[in-house]
Amino acid sequence: MAMRRICVANQKGGVAKTTTSLNLAAELARAGKKVILLDMDPQYSSTAAIFGNQRFEFNIYNVIVDKMDIQSVIQHSDAFGIDVVPSDIELSGATLRINEHIGREKVLYHYTRKLKYDFMIVDAPPSLGLLTVNALTACDELLVPICPEFFSLKGIKLLEEIVENVRVGLGSDIKITGVLITRFRERLVTNEARNAIRNYFGNKVFKVMIPENITLEEAHNAHLPVYKYDEKSKGAEAYRLLAKEIINARPQKNTGK
Repeated sequence: MAMRRICVANQKGGVAKTTTSLNLAAELARAGKKVILLDMDPQYSSTAAIFGNQRFEFNIYNVIVDKMDIQSVIQHSDAFGIDVVPSDIELSGATLRINEHIGREKVLYHYTRKLKYDFMIVDAPPSLGLLTVNALTACDELLVPICPEFFSLKGIKLLEEIVENVRVGLGSDIKITGVLITRFRERLVTNEARNAIRNYFGNKVFKVMIPENITLEEAHNAHLPVYKYDEKSKGAEAYRLLAKEIINARPQKNTGK
């Protein structure tokens, strides 16, 4: 069975994009899947959440800029049960260097297409630049985390335009796997935003919602997936259900209504 390549992206920060990338990857691994996580964010939040202050000689920058074999930079995390391609602050300068490449929008695709895993999860940067375009073209599926508190239809439409440009202009076949409501709290404003999200995206919205849960942040700081930090927490249960939905998901072809 072909590897499923899922890009977790939203140009808006604070929507639990990294939390989702980490815990989804860990839950897929716990379900018996072979998983690799690529950290494409120059803020290297996924890398730091998994490995703490540990720094690596080589990272994703060396792959997409220096053309290093991706196998040479893969690290394994026993705690998360996954392989990881780490990131570093130097990735912030990669865009200028990638511009020198022919086919600059598909550099990551070419270096990852021979990987052999059940799932490849890509934590994209919170922007719509060349790094995010590379993350999108390397993947077949898009998962969009949305926080009701910060929901912006204008921002989502912009992301949809980028995705459509990637599909049409670059010949990508990326499809939306789903929209994930994150950091949910039972309040009037968030309930109204949740309804607006469901009205706009319809059946593309995952059934499970990720609650605002302090345990998720504590697990980050402990460098553990939330299920290992507190298996009975609401956050752990939510990500377990998300992984189940993902495994059973049939990606939809369009990103908008």
